[in-house]
Order: sequence, then structure tokens, then C-alpha cells
Amino acid sequence: MRILKRSGHIILYAGMSFLLFLMIFQQFLHIPAWLQVAGRMHPMFLHFPIVLLLFSFLTLWMPAKKEEDGWPEIVRFLAALSAVVAAIMGMLLSLEDDRSGQVLQWHKWSGAAITLMGFLFYRYHAFFSNKNKYGKIFAMVAVCGIMLTGHFGAELTHGENYLFGPVTKEIKRKIAPDEALVFRDVIQPILERKCVTCHSHASRKGGLMMSDTAGLLAGGKTGPLFVAGNADLSLLLQRIHLPESDKKHMPPRSRPQLTYDEVVLLRTWVNTGVLLNKKLSTLPAQDTFRVLATRFLGPVDLKDEQPQYDFAAADEKKINALNSNYRVIKPQGTGSPALAVSFFGKYAYTKKALEELLPLKQQITELSLARMPAKDDDLGIVKQMPHLRKLNLNYTEISSKGLEELTGLKNLTEITLAGTGIEVKDLEKIMGLPKLTSVFIWDTKVDTTQLAAIRKKYKKVKIETGFADDGSVITALSPPVISLPTRVFDNTVEITVKHPFHGAIIRYSLDGTSPDSANGEIYKTPILLNSSVTFTARAFKKGWLGSSDATAIYLKRGVKPDSIELITLPDPKYKANAMLLVDEDLGGMDFGNGQWMGYQKNDAACYLYFNHATNVQQVLLNTLKRLDQHIFPPAKIEVWGGIEKNKLKLLGKITPGIPAAKEKNTLNQEKISFPIASVKVLKIIATPLKALPQWHADKGKPGWTFLSEIVVE
Repeated sequence: MRILKRSGHIILYAGMSFLLFLMIFQQFLHIPAWLQVAGRMHPMFLHFPIVLLLFSFLTLWMPAKKEEDGWPEIVRFLAALSAVVAAIMGMLLSLEDDRSGQVLQWHKWSGAAITLMGFLFYRYHAFFSNKNKYGKIFAMVAVCGIMLTGHFGAELTHGENYLFGPVTKEIKRKIAPDEALVFRDVIQPILERKCVTCHSHASRKGGLMMSDTAGLLAGGKTGPLFVAGNADLSLLLQRIHLPESDKKHMPPRSRPQLTYDEVVLLRTWVNTGVLLNKKLSTLPAQDTFRVLATRFLGPVDLKDEQPQYDFAAADEKKINALNSNYRVIKPQGTGSPALAVSFFGKYAYTKKALEELLPLKQQITELSLARMPAKDDDLGIVKQMPHLRKLNLNYTEISSKGLEELTGLKNLTEITLAGTGIEVKDLEKIMGLPKLTSVFIWDTKVDTTQLAAIRKKYKKVKIETGFADDGSVITALSPPVISLPTRVFDNTVEITVKHPFHGAIIRYSLDGTSPDSANGEIYKTPILLNSSVTFTARAFKKGWLGSSDATAIYLKRGVKPDSIELITLPDPKYKANAMLLVDEDLGGMDFGNGQWMGYQKNDAACYLYFNHATNVQQVLLNTLKRLDQHIFPPAKIEVWGGIEKNKLKLLGKITPGIPAAKEKNTLNQEKISFPIASVKVLKIIATPLKALPQWHADKGKPGWTFLSEIVVE
């Protein structure tokens, strides 16, 4: 028994020493994966020491003869030891989760103090027992400390003021749109419900605090949270749009997710310029954000008054089978049979993907095809959805012919047609729908001066036309729209450029430089390209700031391989057919659109086969640079070639440099040139960056390499 007791003492002292080490050197430590698992057991394990400590303190109120049984001493030992283990687990968890904040510090130090008190109570129990009065005071102080430590822990996991929230929470009156401030009454409530639990004064995960404007503007460890006026480049929206399975998706999949309307509001808020203390009513009446925010603040609480439907819910297995990263199907509310469907990734969209939804046609009440290459024929599928209420066709390729397909949608209440080719005469085809109340037509050919007659005829339908240029506001134009996305072409390619604002002048360059209002060719007629270029265009108009760049890369193909064999497979999250590498599509900036192969743990390697001997002198790899997402140019690229697969020679290699901090996210064309060689087989190897550079927030972690196209010349 004496040996066991001595061993227990050694383990207890060692645990206390290790805890002290973690507390002192925590800012210098990097926790390996196997210890991270131990840290994540903290929330589960901490209940044991709480119960044991409380029970051990109660022994002071027991008769002295009970000590003779020996079990009270065992309880005190187990209480002290379990407290040490729980404290160590908590320290490991705090080091792994990249959190900061005052409440976290209080939780750690109060937890360490309780651990020390449990250790002292066990080691010097004879003293506390003899000085029973002091012992009981010590025990009561420790119990209060346990409660306080638990309170801090609850604030970390459930949000600030979790314990007393029900009795101290203020009842907020509903704000009328005319009284609302943009941030306080529209944006902040969204952040409080979905973001502040992890990003507050109590717990600054990633160094980011979102509970006030100062924290939002300061950003976190990975940099600014948003780029005012450009949601696509803003970290806030990039994290929101990641797949829920992605570790960096926000909010985490274990937390309540943002609704579609909330995401649209946040995106529009950033594009509007991140307004803070401005009154909503001071924005133009047709301003997009004002329209959306007014609806958001409206008198009807959709959660309390969900629409009632007379159709049955769809089979859950069928819904799950059709759900994907590019076709998201969600119920309209708890227990509701109605479904909302949104498509993402224009390269992943097909008419077949839309047609596959027909088994759910009775349940679909909202459908978003925004920015998808949807055509008039696709609406022949949409018209088969009898209960459809909201339809988003923004920036699709539909025309007057397509609108004719929608005349049978008797339950349609809202349709958005921004950025489409419709004209005033086309609106007549849908304005007579019995339940239609809202039509959105900004960025179209519709002349707002021609709408008076239609508005008078269909008074129950609100027609939103977006911003009206009356010359009183100076703001930036939106970028021009380039007809063809970035791509590889064979002989020639014709591109057209347009801008929704009448009178806007478009200037362009063919070398990737950004034109200004005085330099650059003025676009007048379609441009025919017969060589590789980086096409960059900007829009200008008197009284307006110039737009940001619109860029597309066009690469002329030299020799197309007859087949491709992948030597190494991409990461399962970013896998695709090998022929993706020669499909004449450069993928775009969205690496989750199905047009990229992603590699991290192994080289990206493949064979290119030619049926006949072919002279080659250059290979170009289209790669992605998204530094915020750990996507870097390859550390090394090698090209091997020859007539026989087992007798290849090194033709050329390059080592692209590591980008500097804050470089723009771009598509990169890595060129490997070499003396002309006759080949029937090419072997290409691209090695991902093994460790992110020191300037990166996640320095030392492995980088990603993404490929979408290989061009052989």
C-alpha cells in the first residue's frame, strides 16, 4: 500500500509540474495531433473532478472515525489527480483552438487555482482537519471558485452572460426601417446570433472580435475581415461560402448556419461599402441593400408565421441523394415540407442537374439559378414546379422566350431578373401572374422611364430597378461584363464586352495591365483574338469613379494530347476526371467549383500521351494562387519526355518563387520551356509547398497546389 501511495504522489507531483510548465510556456508551444485529441476530451472529463472535489470537501463535515476506513483519503487523491488531468486537457485545448480573450484567461487561471487547491487539500488534509474552522473556510472558497470557473467556461462555449442571460436580457422593440441604423439594427443582430459566440470579448477565436465595430474593422490573425466594396475578395464571405465540411467554413457546422437571406444581406452590405452608423432611410429608395434590409426588418416574423402548405414532405433519402456542394437543398423551416434550392459553381451547372430535381417538384418553393449559365430551355423544367414562389434568375442567359415558359407558375410571388437581357415589353408576359408581388430588374436593358405605364397597370407588383443615376452621388461603377470566361482556345476566339449603364466607356488592354481613363484601347466592336492574352477591362463614366478590373485569360492551345493518365490522385475533396486538365476551361477563382484538382499530401503527377511523335518546346500549367486558403504556386515543376514511357528524360524544370504577403489572388500560368524535343509521352510533376512561409498566419503548415489545365506547345 505504501508503494502505491508513493507512486500516486509521484504521478500527482509530475502532473502539477507539467501543468505549471504549460501555464508558463503556453505562448511558445505547438501541440501535436495526438495531444490535441486529449485536449478535446476536456469538456467530457471535467465533470469527474468537479464531483470528486465537492465530495472530498464534504469529508470535513464527517465524523473523524470515518477517516479510519481509508476511503475518504482515496477520494481526495482521485479528486486532486482528476483535477490536474482536466486542467492539463483544458490547457491543451486552448492551445489548439487559437482562442484569446479576457474570459479565456480568467477560465484558465481560475481552473489552475482550483487544481492547486485540490492538490493542497489532499496533501495537507491533516492540517485542514485539525484546524477545522480554517479547513471549512478553505473548502467553501474552493466551491465558490469551482462555480466561478464553470461560469467562465459556459461563457466560452455558449456566449457572453450565458448564466444570467434569461434574467438580464433586454427586450428589444422591433425597429421600423425608417429608424434603423445599418449596422446596429440590420447587420449586428445577424452577427450576434451566428458569430459572436466564438468571436467576442470573452473568446476571440483567431484573434477576431465581432461584437462591436472596432473589432470588425480590426480583423483577426489572418488579416482584415472584408474589403469594402468587394465581397468576392472579403475573407468574411469567402469563409461563409466554403462547404460546411471544410474546417474553415464559418459558422462551424456544429453551430447554427446563416440563412440564405442573411448571407445575401452581408454580401450586399460589404459591396455597399460596409456602412456603419448611417441611417437606412438615407440610402436611395431603390438601393439594393435598403430594399433587402427593409424586408429583413419587416413586421412579419417568418419563424413564427411560416406559410402553410397542402403538400406532403419529400423523402429525406431522396433529398440527401440530390444534395451536393453545387446544388444545395434546404427545408424552408422546422417541420416545413417546402424546399429551397440554390446552385453554386457555374462550371458544375448543367441542364441535367436542374432536371434531376423534378422528383422534388411538388416541394420546391424557392429556386436560385443566379449567375448560372441557365438558358431559355431550362425554364421548361422550372415551369413544372407548381408551388414555386421565389425564382432568382440574376445574371443568367434567359430572354423573352424563356419568360413565356413561366406564365403557368400561378404561385410565383417574386422573380429577380437583374443582369439579364430582358426589355420592357418582356415584362408584360409575367406581370399578370395572380400572386406576383415583386420583380427585380436592375442592370438590365429596361429603361426606367418606360415603366410608368406598367406600374400603373399592375399596381400590386413592386418593380425594383436598383440605383438611379441622378448625378447626386459619386460612386464606383461595377466592372464590365466579358462575354466569355477565361478559357483555352484552338484557332481564334471572339469576345464582347458590355456594361449595364448607358454611356459608360470601356477601355481595355491585352497584356494584363490595368487601363485608366486616359490610357488603354476604347472598346467599340467585338475583338477577335488569335494568340494568348490576358484581357483586362475597366468602365468609366463622367461623374463616376472608374470600375475595378474585369480580367479574363485566353490561352491558345498548341498540341492537345490524345489521352491522360493520373499517376497520383488528388485529394478526395477536389478530385475530377483526368480530362479536366485539357477541357479548355481554366477554372476561375472558385477552387470548389469542380474544375480544379487539389493536391497537398503528395505530388501532382500525370502522363500525357500522343498517338504520333510530336515536337514540343513548352508546357504551361494553369495553377491557382489563393494565399488566404493556403493555395500557393508549386514549389517545383518538372517536365519529362520521350518516345517510350520507361525511357523518359528531364526536358525542363522550374521553381516558382514563394509569393510575398498580401499578393493578389490570381490564376497563374507557370511556363516550362526547353529545347524542341520529339515525344510520344510527357510526364509532368508539380510538387506542393511543404511549409507555408513565416509571414503566413498558418506558417509551417503544408500548402496546396491546384491544377486546372495543361497546355502543350
